[in-house]
Amino acid sequence: MHSLKSALKDVASCFVYATVIALATLIGILLFTRDMSQVFLFLAYALLAEGGLALATGGIVASFSPTFGKVRETVFHQEAWNAKRQKEAEGIARSWIITGLILFALGLPISAL
Repeated sequence: MHSLKSALKDVASCFVYATVIALATLIGILLFTRDMSQVFLFLAYALLAEGGLALATGGIVASFSPTFGKVRETVFHQEAWNAKRQKEAEGIARSWIITGLILFALGLPISAL
């Protein structure tokens, strides 16, 4: 039950992140677009692109965090890469991926308008 509660908390916080990003994107589009009929088109493209970028970032963080950790350890003489730091990196990657999925899911119905 604890993991379900944690997962719902993660999804809720990522939904807030995605909503803030979507609203900032909408405001930016409204500031620079004179033709109101193009707002939904630009918003759909932007949300789909932002969602894809967040998904790619989450995947990169999840895949390459041990490699980057070893490089930082070797080159910059920082603390050793361990299981705790790996778990933290996976949590960060999970947040990026969930936020990307939400942004992508918001962009799909808007693209149908």
